[in-house]
Amino acid sequence: MNPLILASLANGAKNILSNRKVQIAILVIILYWVFKKKIAKAIHRYRQNKFDKNEGDSINQLAQQYRAAANRSGISWLIDLDGTNTKEIEILAHQTKGRLQQVANAYKLKFEESLTDRMRKELSASDFQNWWNIVT
Repeated sequence: MNPLILASLANGAKNILSNRKVQIAILVIILYWVFKKKIAKAIHRYRQNKFDKNEGDSINQLAQQYRAAANRSGISWLIDLDGTNTKEIEILAHQTKGRLQQVANAYKLKFEESLTDRMRKELSASDFQNWWNIVT
């Protein structure tokens, strides 16, 4: 490559990197990249604490019970493999009737996934439709 072009590119890069706003933006991006796991853990801890403060609340108990019915072993990475207690989910649906949005919000806060998405994964199409008809 032509040495004049290389010198021109180096000079342009030097001018851009000497801009204070660019330096701050680069620093913020680097810090976020380095600490993104810690930030995610802090957000998760905050959500857990918020949920745990109201753990005795019936809405939060319903969210916990939905998770227990979907994850019978209690081991989070086995949730898709360990089977579903559909009878328990039907009982929970009757208890949830009229409070779906509140229970879904509590479920999302605790488990970082949508309750309806989890029910779609766990239940057959007809069971999901039955659940949906009960809770709405």
